[in-house]
Amino acid sequence: MSKIISINPSTEEIYGEIDETPEEEIDKIIKEAKKEKNLSTLTAEKRAEIISHLIDLLDKNKDKIALVMANEIGKPLKAGRHEIEIAKKRIEAYCKKIPEFIADELLFEDNSEKNIVRYEPMGVAVVISPWNAPVFVSLASIIPQILVGNNVLWKPSEYSSFTGLEISKLFDELKKQGLPEKSFQTIIGGKEIGKKLVESDIDFVALTGSTKAGKEIIKSSADKLHRFVLELGGKDPAIVLEDVDIEKAAKEIAKTGTMYSGQVCFGVERVYCHKDIYNNFVEKCVEEMKKLKVGDPLDENTDLGPLSVKFQFEKVKLHIKDALEKGARTIYGCETPFKKGYFITPGILTNVNHSMLIMKEETFGPILPIMKFETIEEAIKLANDSDYGLTASVWTKNLEKGQKIAEKVEAGTVEINRHGMSKAGYPWGGFKQSGIGRIYSKEAIRSLTNIKHIWTIKT
Repeated sequence: MSKIISINPSTEEIYGEIDETPEEEIDKIIKEAKKEKNLSTLTAEKRAEIISHLIDLLDKNKDKIALVMANEIGKPLKAGRHEIEIAKKRIEAYCKKIPEFIADELLFEDNSEKNIVRYEPMGVAVVISPWNAPVFVSLASIIPQILVGNNVLWKPSEYSSFTGLEISKLFDELKKQGLPEKSFQTIIGGKEIGKKLVESDIDFVALTGSTKAGKEIIKSSADKLHRFVLELGGKDPAIVLEDVDIEKAAKEIAKTGTMYSGQVCFGVERVYCHKDIYNNFVEKCVEEMKKLKVGDPLDENTDLGPLSVKFQFEKVKLHIKDALEKGARTIYGCETPFKKGYFITPGILTNVNHSMLIMKEETFGPILPIMKFETIEEAIKLANDSDYGLTASVWTKNLEKGQKIAEKVEAGTVEINRHGMSKAGYPWGGFKQSGIGRIYSKEAIRSLTNIKHIWTIKT
């Protein structure tokens, strides 16, 4: 039997081993999920009532799950608990909104006819989630599927399988509260297991991952014509205008650019700052970076742990090396401070340009490349010069000007005077190669269902 070997990214030692789900069992698991009809017969209110118990379960197990994340993916304990708190709030919002989101909708009625739209469960959904936020991102995809009545086959990332098992235990508890037995099943494995799931006789695929993984999902789904939603990579820009509150903007941009060691899809990955405030802004960003403690994720005072996996560590180092070879300057950080572990200190690069990998490819690390601009038109052009379009931000005291710039930036979410995180009930997803479809909003929830138009002619 194949095994997943988990490496502690702080020590580079084996954290643990876990058996993969045997490939020969996957067909059986899928058949069981397809036979399970009990979830779809429950009302939306009843499903929400069952799922709401997850909030208390997460709270009671918060410290335990955070400890597993610290050892498995290097997430500092306080960051792990923060992620769980965000997940609790999102679940609460979903449970509150779901009856409204999927209620029958009357389109038209008169003396001769009636037209309604009904949102029915689709069947079996495969959910494949990433390692960087294995609690929040996983549950943000799993919970809506269950709430609309779809049975879920969940494959957590092979790099966060132990965290996945902890989440799976919570669903075992939910089954004691009325969640149908085969409506949620966890499958452990790597890319080949994921590929087999996607190629199977299921109805929907939800992936949060890299753009490369998203393209593979599309190819693997082609024969079955599965429906899917893909929340993929980003190279998210921040445009900083000359009238901004420099200290506030630097604080928030440095925070979002280094959150979870930069391993968030919505993190600031490149900054375009007006030339008149450029030097001052860079200096303030350095001040913010210096406040961050990099070290042991088990230390309650640690702000940033290691990169979670070795290939990501190597990629960030490559991007830094490429930038320096092409003329960039290290203003602060960008170092590997310890002999062991995938640690990189948060850093700032200047004198950057779009010939560099760090300005074009998703870096997924705690590095801020900051480039100066002269005109707003130039800033918008630079921000849009990307294959990605997940999030972006504009920083200015002139809100009317900020709104006009936001309208021209090619991204699924553009924020003014803030950057990062989604808002419950609002659409989240990307332009271009940052994804297909949306999550979190009413329209997104409805996309997980079979949408049926019922047209009645009155006689």
